[in-house]
Amino acid sequence: MEKSRCSCCLLLVVFILASLPLCSVGQLTQFERRILFRVQKLLEFPPALQGWSNWTNFCYLPPSPSLTIVCSGNHVTELTVIGNKTSPSVNPKSLRGNFSVSDQTLSEHFSIDSFVTTITKLWRLKVLTLASLGLWGPLPAKINRFRFLQVLNISSNFIYGEIPPSIASYKYLRSLVLADNLFNGTVPNLTSLAFLQELDLSDNLLGPKFPSLGNNIVSVILNNNTFQTEIPLELKSFNQMQRLDISSNQLNGSIPTALFSLPSLQYLNVASNQLKGSLETNISCSDKLGFVDLSNNQLTGRLPPCIESNSSNRIVLYSWNCLSSGNSNYQHLYSFCYPALAVLPTTPKQKHHSSNKLGLILGIGGGIVGGVLALGLLLFFIFRKVRANKRYKKSMFNSPIRSSPVLLTDTSKSLLYPCID
Repeated sequence: MEKSRCSCCLLLVVFILASLPLCSVGQLTQFERRILFRVQKLLEFPPALQGWSNWTNFCYLPPSPSLTIVCSGNHVTELTVIGNKTSPSVNPKSLRGNFSVSDQTLSEHFSIDSFVTTITKLWRLKVLTLASLGLWGPLPAKINRFRFLQVLNISSNFIYGEIPPSIASYKYLRSLVLADNLFNGTVPNLTSLAFLQELDLSDNLLGPKFPSLGNNIVSVILNNNTFQTEIPLELKSFNQMQRLDISSNQLNGSIPTALFSLPSLQYLNVASNQLKGSLETNISCSDKLGFVDLSNNQLTGRLPPCIESNSSNRIVLYSWNCLSSGNSNYQHLYSFCYPALAVLPTTPKQKHHSSNKLGLILGIGGGIVGGVLALGLLLFFIFRKVRANKRYKKSMFNSPIRSSPVLLTDTSKSLLYPCID
């Protein structure tokens, strides 16, 4: 009996000890529970949030690809909600820059200002992901009310307007993903984000100025925007950067050769811009560089040996430039990259020399033409004179001799009437 009692007591103690962390971690405050239900309503009950009730223990919902809730200290610290709405880049009916409410967005009753006011009341959030939910409207400046936010992902929505400068006030932000929206204008200065490692602003309408970033960043994804400046030389000091994708913009100038030798860089994509010039042949490439895409620019000359060499550890794409490397069938003619060279502007000295040369040519040509004409006229007159003489002689020999009628009459008279003395 005593052994059984001891066993029961031991089991009770183990159960109590095991339940203590559950109580401290698993029970949300009523305030945050009401916030979650409010978020469910404002998002118009997406599939990921359906099935919630007053009995739902949010902190112990099993994570899924569309919903993850993590709690700590009776607070929500991570909220990830992935919807099933299409985004501007994959929706053919969406006119980028000309937003209109559709079946792929939340209804016209949705207010992004009210939504942000509500969601920021979960002030202990460290990770917030709200993707493909049909959010629309300009992002309010109050988005910076999260005190401890480390990851902000609101990609694949229809949020338009400029990125609020207040977004640069996060102290602990490590990842900022605003990809596949309708953001436009200049990107705020993000150099104050000392811990920022990932920046993804792809598939927006941002530009024309290249964003200012801190040099501790690891991944920079800016493709499919309207950046129109040169590639900043400051990037050569980004020794932690592993991925740089600035393709499909309107960047111009030359490619900073220091990019190829960044010690951590693994992926470099500058395709489909307006980059010109030739790359230095004596540059070195990082051993970690595994992918390079230079295609669809206006580059000339030859590729550096470290890029041109066929390596099984490195993929290099460089078609549709004006390069003399590789297969010429996949390169433009040199005049495509430098059309102005086909018709070079002449200097005043060249113009004077050209005009003198042209005058000399015209003078010689005019003299030759005049001489030919004079000779032709001379031959024409000689020919006419010779022909006239021949015609006269021929008429003299071929015409009959006729006697004057007067002479015949006189003769007849002398025969008929002889003189009588």
